[in-house]
Amino acid sequence: MEMTKSKIFLIGCLAFIIGAGLAAFLPERIVRLELFWFSLAAGCLAAVILSWLGCRDIARRDEAMPRLYDGGRRTVLLLFCLCFFLGLWRYALSLPENSPDKIRYYNGRTVFVAGTIINEPDKRIGSQKLEINVNSVDSADKDAPARDTPARRLYGVSGKILVTTDLYPEYSYGDEIEMICNLEVPEEFKGFAYDRYLARHDIYSVCYYPRLRSASRSFGGQDSQVLIYKKIFAFKDELRGLVNNGLPEPAAGLTRAIMLGDMRGIPDDLRVIFSQVGISHIMSISGSHISILSAMAMAILFGLGLKRRYAFYGAVFFLFAYIILVGAPASALRSGFMGFLVLWALNLGRLNKLTNSLVLAAAIMLLINPRLLRDDIGFQLSFLAVLGMSEINPLLESLSERLKIPEFKGMRAVFNMTLAAEALTLPIIVYNFGILSVVAPIANLLVLWTFPLLMAACLAGWALGFIFPGLVVLWFFPVGLIFKYIIVLSRLLSKIPGVYFTIDYLWSGWALLYFLAIIILIVKYRKKTR
Repeated sequence: MEMTKSKIFLIGCLAFIIGAGLAAFLPERIVRLELFWFSLAAGCLAAVILSWLGCRDIARRDEAMPRLYDGGRRTVLLLFCLCFFLGLWRYALSLPENSPDKIRYYNGRTVFVAGTIINEPDKRIGSQKLEINVNSVDSADKDAPARDTPARRLYGVSGKILVTTDLYPEYSYGDEIEMICNLEVPEEFKGFAYDRYLARHDIYSVCYYPRLRSASRSFGGQDSQVLIYKKIFAFKDELRGLVNNGLPEPAAGLTRAIMLGDMRGIPDDLRVIFSQVGISHIMSISGSHISILSAMAMAILFGLGLKRRYAFYGAVFFLFAYIILVGAPASALRSGFMGFLVLWALNLGRLNKLTNSLVLAAAIMLLINPRLLRDDIGFQLSFLAVLGMSEINPLLESLSERLKIPEFKGMRAVFNMTLAAEALTLPIIVYNFGILSVVAPIANLLVLWTFPLLMAACLAGWALGFIFPGLVVLWFFPVGLIFKYIIVLSRLLSKIPGVYFTIDYLWSGWALLYFLAIIILIVKYRKKTR
């Protein structure tokens, strides 16, 4: 079997992904054998080098013999094992240490902590959550007042704490605070692995309603990154204010969710309705959401008559502006990278060649944070959505051409890309959320076309709101109309009998069988097109 360099590279990336994914399900005592996995990887590396030298020596004597990338099955197998063990080793390195220089070492104790807020506060009804990066720790009596005792303070302690505190006083990104709190270990509740959810952000300690105050002295300083993010978050607060003044609820909550990434202002009944009709992804900042929106923006611009190059530039500008608006968190940056891959493939006119780039991107993301594969649903949906656009979309386009379905200004491409993305994300959605929507493709087609208009109207409303704040209700009136359409449409669709099914339990084996059937379908289609 002939092996090209790109195929061998793809096999290596897949092996790394498989190794990191398998490690997430193995018992921790086995995964923690870092030296063992590294030794196996080193042994495979030595074997790969010896095998490659052997193939090269044979090729020098007999030019008919295959080189490494023309054959060398033994070398390819060794390379697979090398990357597989490297994936296991990388996951082992991500497991936390329980040493005195780590904040999780003090779980179960009442301590005095000084730290810095390193993320935008997550404000909820009656409370807020703060992500604190620890600067120093000191033992403390729970009933003692907050104090500053440098002589007893332990510097060099690192780690993060997720703090839940009252809604007021307000805190912001970069603020340095001191608190006395009882550190606790995150625990699973109601079937939700809260501990693993926080672990993907390297958070292994939580604190509820501590005695908290702003620090009287600086611990970390105000570097350029802090100042930049402070300005971004301050700008977001101004945008939130304009939205709140210009729109009633729930339109204001939906605008904050879609445009700014704020998820807490959406009523629970509306969340349920969106899940039932299959458009709940529009409220979240995920790779599937951003990829669909980016591809949709480029398809519509291209359908309106713009050259492919200018449609690509317009969609990239939309993608960049959108990530900045939501505050450029790590999840949005990852999602934006996925979206850019889709746009780049569309620009080249080779969406079906996206798979290699996608696998490489996934391997790089797991190299940075190997916990994403199992514990981050957003990463799973992002990867599968883009993979669906790459592998399922060509099949749907071919079927559409065979059935002579008109393109209608790019609407056919939008529908096919949406359906392709949902085809692979369906098992993950059903497994995690327990709802199977029958009308999801139709609902997405009826809703997603409004997003270019919605975003243009929001941007225009913000621009005019800064100039004429007294007329902000007028500037956001088109946004309210669009959301009225989305809400009314969703309510009507949700009332259709049998529009969705509630699945209390889904055996994971069914999801595997579903993906196997999709793989067989793709392989048959590729053989037929060849």
